[in-house]
Amino acid sequence: MGGQYGVLFLTIGFFIIVVVVVAAFVFFIYTAAQLKKMAVRLDTFCSTTEESLKPVLEETEKTLKSVRTVTDNIGAVTGDIREVTEAASEVADNIRAVSMIVTDVREQVSLKTHGVMAGIQAALGVLMKHKK
Repeated sequence: MGGQYGVLFLTIGFFIIVVVVVAAFVFFIYTAAQLKKMAVRLDTFCSTTEESLKPVLEETEKTLKSVRTVTDNIGAVTGDIREVTEAASEVADNIRAVSMIVTDVREQVSLKTHGVMAGIQAALGVLMKHKK
């Protein structure tokens, strides 16, 4: 009797193991099929994404080249403005120098005019004394 129960337990255990192995195999096959479908979808997604990104990348490259050209032009314009500013500064310095020269000449002419006027007054004063 003990042997019959042992064989029965072994048979039931073997049957359970076979059912578990078959279930695991079916689950593995189902999972493999799902993974294959997912891989195909992922490949399709990557292909369409790559195709749609190519024009975007080309446009981005063109835009970056345009931005580079604009920044180069801005650099050139900035250099030109710097040269104009330096030239204007030199002109202002020259105008100051001319203004100082004109001021000096005006002061010298004024002094000479005052000197001549004083001389004329002195001469007239002497002439007036001699005439009296």
